[in-house]
Amino acid sequence: MRSIRFASIVRRFKTQHFGKKCIVNPSYNANKQVAHVNVGTRRGIVIFSLLFAGEAVFTLPFHIARYFRPTFVEVLDISQTQLGELFATYGIVAMLSYLLGGGLADRFSARKLLVFSLVATASAGFFLATIPPLGELRWLYAFWGASTILPFWSALLRTTREWGGADQQGKAFGILEGGRGIIAAILASLALWLMSTQLPLADSESQATMLQRTVALRSTILFYTGTTLLAAIFVWFFLPESQRPVATTRTTYFSVRFSNLEQVIRMRAVWLHGAVIMAAYSAYKGFGFFSQFAYHVWGWSEIHSAQLSTTTAWIRPVAAISAGLLADRWRSSRVIMVAFLLTGAGFSVLPWISPGDAKAWLLWMNISIVCVGIFALRGIYFALLEEEQIPRSITGTAIGVVSFVGFIPEIVIHYLGGRLIDHWAGELTGYLVFFTLLGCGCLIGLAAAYPISAADHKQST
Repeated sequence: MRSIRFASIVRRFKTQHFGKKCIVNPSYNANKQVAHVNVGTRRGIVIFSLLFAGEAVFTLPFHIARYFRPTFVEVLDISQTQLGELFATYGIVAMLSYLLGGGLADRFSARKLLVFSLVATASAGFFLATIPPLGELRWLYAFWGASTILPFWSALLRTTREWGGADQQGKAFGILEGGRGIIAAILASLALWLMSTQLPLADSESQATMLQRTVALRSTILFYTGTTLLAAIFVWFFLPESQRPVATTRTTYFSVRFSNLEQVIRMRAVWLHGAVIMAAYSAYKGFGFFSQFAYHVWGWSEIHSAQLSTTTAWIRPVAAISAGLLADRWRSSRVIMVAFLLTGAGFSVLPWISPGDAKAWLLWMNISIVCVGIFALRGIYFALLEEEQIPRSITGTAIGVVSFVGFIPEIVIHYLGGRLIDHWAGELTGYLVFFTLLGCGCLIGLAAAYPISAADHKQST
């Protein structure tokens, strides 16, 4: 009886794995593979939604002025200095939002925070499309300083740090910046095409009327507004609810929040990290002046100068992802120091290239080199959190403090650059002084990154 039962078990095993009935197993395995593919697809959509949102939220405050600066200031009838004042207003509100946003990221659902930020920011885009006067623009940029940072920034970066784990921080932040860069380049290229359809051909663009420029700018604003709303839809439908621990009472929440803040402020590495980001972000803000530089100094048309910025924007994903991969192999601080050297050298040489059609390739090459440096820096400067051994429990607070210090150029750089350009209107001198200052800032960033690298080297040995 036992032998018959044993033989039956053996037959069943052979039939399932080697016999005719084994056709059931391929179906089962195929289902598992399909499920695995579906999980991978869903994960990819989630990551895309985060990357899309991470760039879309900043398109209205920054993309239009960055890529289409000459048209932007002419249609809004503002000077370079006044544009700088608008960004300074944005920066002041953003500074406060960085500090407060860290606590929100540790307490509330990332999905709800991101959607709220995107919808609020997009709603203000419709107001910008009315071409408001300067006084109302100041209130608009103050609103954006809160809507794009307070509910958004720390939540995005905390999620990114959790992606990377302990060993792939460079890769995680590189993918974040690189993915955002791809989206930015695609959107900028589409916006450039849209604007070019509203303006005369480049060789006759000086004949464009103010009405044509206004229609072109308004179309671009509405394009970016729709893009921001689309990002909110992606986040709402595809980003799952996060399960973050929430303080049980308001008193407990604020006591923990201030305890974390006190702990972070006492860390020397946090202040060095803030100085690194301050120098890198100053250099990045210089990118927004390249189209105006080509327009004023080199005499390029509005469309051609916009092409300079939109084309070099494609360097961003390549530089950021490459820097992230190198950072995981050679440490983030080392790659950051090399990027500072590259960026500083590029800014120092840029204003000394004599304008002329025969030397246009030199301008393209030099700006491309600068872009490699600044986008590499942006790709990995938050990866220093792991190298500095910041506890994960205070990530949101640390990001808030580092961002508060590091993004001070948000207030200063656009205003400084605008003042210098207006003081030497249409001349090279203003750009010479401005780009030289940015180059010197890179040396400060290099000096701040070195102690972080040295400390991490001692700990690893």
